[in-house]
Amino acid sequence: MLERESQDVLGELKTLANIIQSSIDKIEEVLSANAFVLPSSNASFSFESEAPRMHPSIQSAGSLITSAAAQLMTLVRPAPLVVTDVMMQVNRIVPATIAHFQVTVY
Repeated sequence: MLERESQDVLGELKTLANIIQSSIDKIEEVLSANAFVLPSSNASFSFESEAPRMHPSIQSAGSLITSAAAQLMTLVRPAPLVVTDVMMQVNRIVPATIAHFQVTVY
């Protein structure tokens, strides 16, 4: 039974890795077709340098990459760490959301 579950998880990992790779290939295709340059994470931020990331196809591929990466992390990390991360996100988001609605209601 455990061997079967392990194979299922390995299959999921491979599928997610394929989604990431095909999305990177799509980004590369769009960059080449439009003579875009994707800025390095070390580059200074400017709206002009971020323009390639605003291309609809690059945004779509980026969304797939981030979603697949989040699922990959969930599959390979121990469950208590995943739960802790979710709790930390909720602790940051919920108070800010409540504060926003309190300010907007008035």
